[in-house]
Amino acid sequence: MLILQLLRVAVGSSERLGRNPSQEEWVELFAAAVRQGITAFAFTGVERLPAEQHPPFEVKMDWVAVADYVERRNRKLNVTCVKVCEAFGQEGKRVCLLKGQGMSVLYPYPLRRDCGDIDVWMVGGKAEVERFVFAKFEGADEGDGSRHVSFLADDVEVEVHHLPTSLYNPLHHRKLKSFFGVIENAPWDTFALLPENVGRVVVPSIEFNLVFILVHMFHHWAFEGCGMKQLMDYFWLLEKGQVSEDVKKKVQKQLKDMGLWHFLSAVMYVFELLGMTKEKMLCAPDRRLGQKLWADILAVGLVTADDLAVGRFGNEGKGVKFMRRLKRMWRLLPLAPDELPWVLAKSVVTWIRWNAIKK
Repeated sequence: MLILQLLRVAVGSSERLGRNPSQEEWVELFAAAVRQGITAFAFTGVERLPAEQHPPFEVKMDWVAVADYVERRNRKLNVTCVKVCEAFGQEGKRVCLLKGQGMSVLYPYPLRRDCGDIDVWMVGGKAEVERFVFAKFEGADEGDGSRHVSFLADDVEVEVHHLPTSLYNPLHHRKLKSFFGVIENAPWDTFALLPENVGRVVVPSIEFNLVFILVHMFHHWAFEGCGMKQLMDYFWLLEKGQVSEDVKKKVQKQLKDMGLWHFLSAVMYVFELLGMTKEKMLCAPDRRLGQKLWADILAVGLVTADDLAVGRFGNEGKGVKFMRRLKRMWRLLPLAPDELPWVLAKSVVTWIRWNAIKK
């Protein structure tokens, strides 16, 4: 599979593709990288290929344009991250940078991480976060109304979380909140120097990230479809994060207690495809579950399940599209048997509320 082969080149596991793609295959390979949210990162693989395997000029120029845009966008986000974190710090607020620019420093080429908005976690609880953000930043809004509020800084959306993420099984969610509570009360002494020396920001500990990013990845996958963009952050965290055995054991227990062990083992299988050694993995890869996850990643990518349905079945009604989403979750139930039923229930309740009760 060409997208996998190109990613192996990008991460340094391979030096070339298994064969020379045709022009049509290169066009599809570029489109696949876009769907997976890894266009700029995959271009690193393109650059590493031997000359005889480079894409046609037109495709390569499209890739160069995207990579250049991502690099420029990352430079802007890095500067904004430092300004935003300093603004909170000057008011005596404890904040750390979640995922995004903080994770980019683990990549071989940090400016090639395909970027989005800026996420920070502020200590203090929902009421305090909302009070401070609405008073401090003009134009702030409630975001999704559950875990964060947001505002614009330098035309970049900044999401301020009072809770970094959540789970839907109530028992698992309580354990996740308890984990966040321990982290919240511990010293925040992990920093990242952003590229080109634009400044230093507080980032979560590696233990926090190994739990948080997997839960965040699961959230994306369960509700919207998960692209390789989310997996690459976790890949480089394990590859470059220097995870101690003590941290591994703590994280393994946390993820087991939160019902995400099957999902974790499937992710490890995808990392095995990319060339990660078992010594760096958090658990043994599960081939059966991993193949299910990999097939779903290829089919859906960063496009939401609903968007995918609209694209392929534009004449179908909301109900049919909703059933397609539920069938997808049901089919993938073995990857998170203790958590996905609650996601299914949440989806059904939300759909009824918005499409039946409000009519």
